[in-house]
Amino acid sequence: MSTIPVPVTSKGRATRRRLLEVAREVALRTGGEIELASVAEAAGVVPSLVHRYFGSKAGLVGALVDDFFDRFHAAVLDADLDAHGTWAQHERIRLERGVRFHYTEPFAVVLHGPLARDPEVARQEAQRIAVVVERAARSIRRAQKRGELPVGVDPGLAGAAMFGAMRLVMFEALRRTPPPPASRVIDVLWRQVAASVRIDADAGAPRPRARVRRG
Repeated sequence: MSTIPVPVTSKGRATRRRLLEVAREVALRTGGEIELASVAEAAGVVPSLVHRYFGSKAGLVGALVDDFFDRFHAAVLDADLDAHGTWAQHERIRLERGVRFHYTEPFAVVLHGPLARDPEVARQEAQRIAVVVERAARSIRRAQKRGELPVGVDPGLAGAAMFGAMRLVMFEALRRTPPPPASRVIDVLWRQVAASVRIDADAGAPRPRARVRRG
């Protein structure tokens, strides 16, 4: 995929952001069919401007993939949740955030569906997924050292199972009209997470709030 560096000026970054937003809307409307000309028409600009910021169709689609995963990292993976109890408790919170992120990001169903059939997109998505899986594996290893997860669990396989399940379940949920309640999806996915790391699914239940004694 051809890539062009992100602009250094605030105006350039704003223009690039707007073009990405328009491209995402075009992808949703067309089921993943994205062309520089159609994005330019939807944005009310000349095609050369889209080309200047992304270089090619591959560059534009690649930027959409990176943008999705960058925002997923910021909203879900990079959140420091260690203060929220055990591994099971804070990872249940992370899962809830992940599901709700996808529910507010309808582009996910296009990314994990029609666009995934493009070899270049599949290659780039695979690279980003590998990073997500390794983050999950590191989290599992830390929990094993603390004695919160069984040492017999393979962190890499468990991490792949956790994100793989989310990817497929979210694709199924979001392509339905209407989609199922987020709470139902969270329950299905949490049971998969619990099975992957060999813990009781009830282990991720929120801690009861301490009662405040009144004088």
